[in-house]
Amino acid sequence: MVERGTQGHLASPQASVTGWVLAGGEGRRVQGQDKGLLLHRGQPLAEWVARALAPQCSSLACSANRHHTEYGTLLERACASTTPSPRNGGVWPDDPDLLALDHAPGRATGDSAKGPRRLHGPLAGILTALSHSHTEWVLVAACDTPHLPADLCARLLQAAQNSHADIAVPVTRGGDGDAASERHHWVCALIRKRVSPHLREAFVNGERKVGAWMRSLAWQGVCFAPESDFQNMNTLETLHGRD
Repeated sequence: MVERGTQGHLASPQASVTGWVLAGGEGRRVQGQDKGLLLHRGQPLAEWVARALAPQCSSLACSANRHHTEYGTLLERACASTTPSPRNGGVWPDDPDLLALDHAPGRATGDSAKGPRRLHGPLAGILTALSHSHTEWVLVAACDTPHLPADLCARLLQAAQNSHADIAVPVTRGGDGDAASERHHWVCALIRKRVSPHLREAFVNGERKVGAWMRSLAWQGVCFAPESDFQNMNTLETLHGRD
């Protein structure tokens, strides 16, 4: 179900929400570079995301598996960029015990059997965020979405509370507004912390797709426009093509 809601909420810090920048990926589409640290308009991609979330949340943190010092520095700048400043929740790597799951005896199948350990993508980062947050809600956003709207948190929280959902997800449509072009932005979502045990169990059992896991819970879609607010700059061509 998708809720249209009312656009135009002013950004205001939500005391019950911790914002998380998900920057723990391998950067396979950007030649192995740490995508969150690639520059966009003179600033790291992840910093654009952190600065977008900072005015909307009471705490701000980052999930990253390398370059922790660099992410810590940009997180400090983002927290200081708005008043009141959100609490700095720090930079956290994914749980190494979870990352080792696919390499346990008898479970080396698929990609995990073909080479060295690989990270498990955004679902692992979401679990990291839920595990290290102390608020009722967690707002996660991929590090390659630098143009997030200022009313993202307020509208997702309102929709989740109104529908008694545990997850609220932005939904956009293409330029013609056709429902057939509807897109769910699963890696930019508001998630209730209490679902953390459910995610851990799903992860241990092999789930790696964010959308599939979220659809297994009570979730609510929320319409946003324009679609470009959620554009993923996940290739070098996309990053260099938008100035």
